[in-house]
Amino acid sequence: MSVFVSCGEVSGDIYASDLIQALLREGTVLPGERRKTCGIWGVMGPRSVQAGGEAVWSYEELKLMGFTEVIPAIPRILRLRNRITGEVLRRKPSVVVVIDSPDFHFALVKKLRRAGYKGLTVFLATPTVWAWRGGRTRLLRDWFDLCLPLFLFEHEFLIARGVCSRWEAHPLAKALDGYAPPLTLAERYHGARVVALMAGSRRYDIKYHLARLIGTAELLRAEGLLPVFSIAPGLSASLQKELKERVAGFESWDGEGRGLMAISEAVAGVSGTVAVEAMLLRRFMVVIYNGGWLSWAIARALVRVPHISIPNYLTDSPVYPELLKEEARPENIVRELWTYLGNPVKKAEVDQRLESARKAMGSTDAAMFWARAIAEALHAKASASLEKE
Repeated sequence: MSVFVSCGEVSGDIYASDLIQALLREGTVLPGERRKTCGIWGVMGPRSVQAGGEAVWSYEELKLMGFTEVIPAIPRILRLRNRITGEVLRRKPSVVVVIDSPDFHFALVKKLRRAGYKGLTVFLATPTVWAWRGGRTRLLRDWFDLCLPLFLFEHEFLIARGVCSRWEAHPLAKALDGYAPPLTLAERYHGARVVALMAGSRRYDIKYHLARLIGTAELLRAEGLLPVFSIAPGLSASLQKELKERVAGFESWDGEGRGLMAISEAVAGVSGTVAVEAMLLRRFMVVIYNGGWLSWAIARALVRVPHISIPNYLTDSPVYPELLKEEARPENIVRELWTYLGNPVKKAEVDQRLESARKAMGSTDAAMFWARAIAEALHAKASASLEKE
């Protein structure tokens, strides 16, 4: 059976990798087929390829963020969408799974449907329709046979609006349960008061946040702490080189960011999946976010939610401070870090709430659940088609 998988971010590549491994283990098949290995291909990153997928296109082509970054890339993105559509129609996969990058993937699935694609369509890691552009909920309901959100509150939101959604757990809940950092990393910084600085996994993130985190590192070092920059493994070789050169005066780690966070006392970095990882690792984080003035103005006009960090929706009150735009200054970041590191009472309170948030993430193997859910949806779709005949 052929399965098309498309992701556009480092985090999406992780989810795609988990799904690919689970599909291959589960041996997903249609009714009447002999049990066999899936052929899984599409738009992928290095983890997906390592898991057994075929990267017909690199996910680097979709790693865009911010309205001003997307606009110049529109002609290239349209050409890519046309090429993908043609290949999907030629290969006729039984399943199309899209992960993150909703603007691209909504348009892709719409084009596929209108071109006559009849297979199963799945949106894994559904877009934040609960936060903004709620009209896209209808698109999830009309164009997708199955949605697999990452969080329970997202699942409940979708179900209440007629979307076919299923949820059991977030994939990181099991992946980080009992997680131990690499021994070499733990030994390298044994006894040091490390603060992990997470500059992000996209050029856009680094462009708007790295200078502020470098300023933060200077202040932390002056106050006796050890700032260590994470060099995300998913970065392109050129961006990794650039980042290493810019933080050359500080310690850096180019392995998985979760390892660095696990040996740290606290974290400061760009809003995103990293905040969920920090929460699951029981690490306090100061979340920052900045951007170009046009992207920021448009986002402020459209987004109607009080927080930008997911962990702040999993507890009865925000657990992570959020410093946005001009508030994300080095002195403010360091001040927020010290409110946790320098106050045992505050630290105990935050740690307790982090534990509560972790429990809201579920505990089962999310990837195996996704594989089973897709298999069941395939069977249901095939049975419905047979009944019509």
